Amino acid sequence: MTTDDTAGAKGGNAIRRLIVAGVIIALAVWFILANTEAVSVKLWLFKVETPMWIMITVVFLAGWAVGALLRRRSAKKRA
Repeated sequence: MTTDDTAGAKGGNAIRRLIVAGVIIALAVWFILANTEAVSVKLWLFKVETPMWIMITVVFLAGWAVGALLRRRSAKKRA
């Protein structure tokens, strides 16, 4: 295998990742736009009423943050 073949495979993986990320983001935006009615969420001591798209966005960002923290921790363990 030549150096060019290896570089091409890495470039293909990057493009594939971008496509998958784009599809996931497009689906998330579509889901958010389809769910715009207000929802009520009860937290331990109080109740929050907000449009569902805000709640979905908050949960998405929280999940992303947890994933980023776990990925960083995993990378430190491997090093």
